[in-house]
Amino acid sequence: MITKKDFVDVQDFTKEEFLEMLEMIRMLKEADQKGIQLPLLKGNTIALMFDQPSTRTRVSFESAMDKLGGDALYLETKTLHVGEGRETLKDTALVLSGMVDAIMIRNESHDGILELAKWATVPVYNGMSSACMHPTQALCDVFTIMENLPAGKKLEDAVVMWVGDNSVDHSEENLHIGGVCRSNALIASIMGYTFISCAPKPAEMLPEDVALVKANCEKSGGKFIQTDNPYEYIEDVDFIITDAWWYHGSDHLKDKKLEEFYPKYAVNDQLIAAAPEWVKVMHPLPGNRGYEIAESVWDGPHSLLIEQAANRFHTQKGLLVTFMYPRARQQKQAMVDYYTAQVEMALTPTLDKVAGTHYDE
Repeated sequence: MITKKDFVDVQDFTKEEFLEMLEMIRMLKEADQKGIQLPLLKGNTIALMFDQPSTRTRVSFESAMDKLGGDALYLETKTLHVGEGRETLKDTALVLSGMVDAIMIRNESHDGILELAKWATVPVYNGMSSACMHPTQALCDVFTIMENLPAGKKLEDAVVMWVGDNSVDHSEENLHIGGVCRSNALIASIMGYTFISCAPKPAEMLPEDVALVKANCEKSGGKFIQTDNPYEYIEDVDFIITDAWWYHGSDHLKDKKLEEFYPKYAVNDQLIAAAPEWVKVMHPLPGNRGYEIAESVWDGPHSLLIEQAANRFHTQKGLLVTFMYPRARQQKQAMVDYYTAQVEMALTPTLDKVAGTHYDE
C-alpha cells in the first residue's frame, strides 16, 4: 500500500528533510530558467480548495502543476457541498481522494485543515490557515534567503528580523494576523539561524509559539530574540521581513493598526540606512504600500518582494514533486500497456456503435 504524508505544519519536518526539499526546489528552478519543464506529474490532478481570496498561492500551485504536466481544479468552498450543516470534511476528504491525487486547502480554520488531512488518502497541502498560517510561504522565504545570503555566509549565519505584527492572537480585544511570522520563526529555529521578533507588546509572538521556537533552537543551534525596538539589533540584520498590518476581512482595523505600528515599525529609508549595506527586504504580499514598507524601499535596490513572490511558483513545484511524484511513479508502463490493450479489446462493434465510430457496411 502506498502511504502519504501531508505538508500542513513546518513542525512536522526536520532540518535534513527541509534541506532535501530546498535542493529539489533549486534543481527545478534551475531547469525552469533553462526552459526545461519535466512532466513528472502527467496524468495527476490536484484539487485547490479556497474559502479566502488568493493570488500567489492559487497561481503558483496552478502554474506549477501545469508545468509538471498535471492538472489543477480550482474549487471555491462556497460552491461545494462541504460546510457548516452540510457535508462533513471527512466525507469531502474521502470523496476527493477518490478523484484527485492531492489536495491543497486554504481555510480560516486550521482545525479544518487538520480534519481534511486526517481523512484524505492523498497528500494535503496547507495553503494558509489561521494558526499555522503559511508553511508553503515559510519554505519559499527560506529558499529566497538562501539565494540572497551575503557573501561568505551560510544559512546558519543569517540574521533575520521580522518586524510588525507577529502575533496570532485572534481574540476580539487583541486581533492580530501574524501567522506568517509564526511559520517563519518555527522554520528558522529548525534550520538553525537567528530570528529576531520585533513587535510592540500587544503584537508579540504568543508565549506558546515562543516556547516551540526556543525548543527547536536548542536542537538546531539557532537563536531567537525578542525586542520592541527595530533599531536594537539592526546593525547585524541581513534580512528584514514584514507582513500586512491589515488584510481582507480585517480592513476595519486599519486605523487601529496604524496607531499601533506606524511609523515606528515601518520599513523605511531610515531603518535601511541603519542596517548593513547588503540588507534585503522581504514581504509575503499582498501588502499595504507606504505603510509596512515605504514606497522608496518597496521599489528600491534592497527589495526582494517580486523575486520572493516568483519563488512561490518554484517552491510549489518542489513541494508537488516531493510529495506526489513518488506516488505517481508507482504506475508502471507495463501496466499502462496492459490496460490499453484491454480497452482496445473491449471496443467491440457494440461499443463502437454507442460511440458513433462504427462504419456501416
